[in-house]
Amino acid sequence: MTIHEFYYLNKRLFVEFSTEEDGDDFYRNIELEYSDIMESYPGLLYEEDLREMDENFVIEILIEYFRENDLPDPEKL
Repeated sequence: MTIHEFYYLNKRLFVEFSTEEDGDDFYRNIELEYSDIMESYPGLLYEEDLREMDENFVIEILIEYFRENDLPDPEKL
């Protein structure tokens, strides 16, 4: 998984990413509410952790989220 862009604002995590199967021609967008993150990533203790996260932490959150949820549809670059 490659993170192209991400930010956390107003209790929402916005991520633009691609998967290895996408190659370079497609990307996917997802918007996760704070409650969605807490359900899929229970190790997160504080919302403040989301304001200080790096790409690796975003990937961990997405991997856990997609264990129970479908990937968003790919979009052409």
